[in-house]
Amino acid sequence: MDVGLGDGSLHVSSDTLRGRSQNGIDFVWDFGWTLSSRVRAGIGVDQWTSKWGGGKQNWITSFNILAYYYPLARRTFYLQAGAANADYMVVQVPGGGERADSTYFSGTAWGITGAAGWDIPVHGILSVRPLLSYSYGPPRSLHSPDGTLIATGWRHHLLSLDLGLVFHPKDSW
Repeated sequence: MDVGLGDGSLHVSSDTLRGRSQNGIDFVWDFGWTLSSRVRAGIGVDQWTSKWGGGKQNWITSFNILAYYYPLARRTFYLQAGAANADYMVVQVPGGGERADSTYFSGTAWGITGAAGWDIPVHGILSVRPLLSYSYGPPRSLHSPDGTLIATGWRHHLLSLDLGLVFHPKDSW
């Protein structure tokens, strides 16, 4: 299991919107299985948000299917690749910041994700993991909750740097 938090830079564009970028907060939660000494597989959820707390926010939520490859004998450095079902939304979060109470528009598409990370053993089954990742959400349409078309050809590029804690099964090192 891997839980991480970090900073991410999002770039979005569409057929009708010139590209724009913004920074935000990224959260990662992954579960994995060891298939061999150099290969692992996993599933995960990534959540990027344009800001913390209340107000109008941009969200990207990705549900990922992942493969990890450890090219070095010590199995610390790894490469990650996968497919992601990414949902882009613009939402309103109340002042308490508990969850969105209204959605302005949203759209979902399957995309790709890739990353490079390092498992730094700390103690026993625990390691610290810096992770540099990139995800691409291919063109899709965005709609308001009532179905009105807002934008076509909407796509995103997300580059993030997270620091996580990983709990490895005892036999996976």
